[in-house]
Amino acid sequence: MPNVSPKVSIITLTWNSYEVTRDCLLTLRKLDYPNFEIIVVDNGSTDGSQEKLDRDFPEVRHLRNTSNLGFSGGNNVAIRDALARDTDYLLLLNNDTIVSPSFLRELVEVAEGDSRIGLLSPKIYYFEPPDKIWYAGGVRKPLRGLPKNLGLHQRDDGDNSATRETTFCTGCALLIKAAVVRQIGLLDEVFFLGFEDADWSVRASQAGFKGVYVPAAVIWHRDGYATRKNLGWAGRDYHFIRNRILFARKHLKHRHWPSFTLSVIKHVAFRTIVDLSRADLRKVKALYQGIWSGCYTKMPREKAGECATL
Repeated sequence: MPNVSPKVSIITLTWNSYEVTRDCLLTLRKLDYPNFEIIVVDNGSTDGSQEKLDRDFPEVRHLRNTSNLGFSGGNNVAIRDALARDTDYLLLLNNDTIVSPSFLRELVEVAEGDSRIGLLSPKIYYFEPPDKIWYAGGVRKPLRGLPKNLGLHQRDDGDNSATRETTFCTGCALLIKAAVVRQIGLLDEVFFLGFEDADWSVRASQAGFKGVYVPAAVIWHRDGYATRKNLGWAGRDYHFIRNRILFARKHLKHRHWPSFTLSVIKHVAFRTIVDLSRADLRKVKALYQGIWSGCYTKMPREKAGECATL
């Protein structure tokens, strides 16, 4: 590490989730990296959780949104704030994670070793069982319009222990250089929840930057906690199909559209049959509302130089 370590702004988004956010922040207190700040963005909580976090973590920079701006909008509030104060790196970190003390140091060491590296993600295990992998690098599947976590559901047998390039860095834990954000722009708020990390990965790659998976950096993830608690599975299904279509509209090449469309039809048919067999009409309705929104939501134009003055 250099004599003066780069400054990292850790951004954690919370919404009506005091307990898991508290657990995450308690592990961040144990980081062995010497130069970081923590920014907690409350996304319009109504359960008093923000007041508890203000009280229990006075060392944290607390920002508060008056309404739920989604994952992309909520994080962008903190990204703008950190860039305005000349941070070197931004780390998006889900509040339903706990981290190892060395994980940030390991990420920054790899990032500092190559100017072509733009964004990085650690090895991510499930919270339970703690030796089962949730993310060990990722790939984009253009024929399906999906990112895929490598190693998903596998026990860690050592096969995913090499640092390597990856075409998809997950927003669950994503370190990105501030200079890269200034060049490619903020998270795209059209997605609201989901696929904004895949979109960032594509935009960084198009700008000539590499994504890297760093297995020496380790965290654990309570997968789906916030979705189950605040949105339910119907909300998850709505955002998944909606944003899958939006992502394809933004990035998919013309030659991949027939395969993508077939993949979506198969997915929708399967979900419809399963949910109808369970008499879960709420999920069926959410699925088709997501398709409609994905097809007809107006895509914002790219704002050239959006972050140039930040």
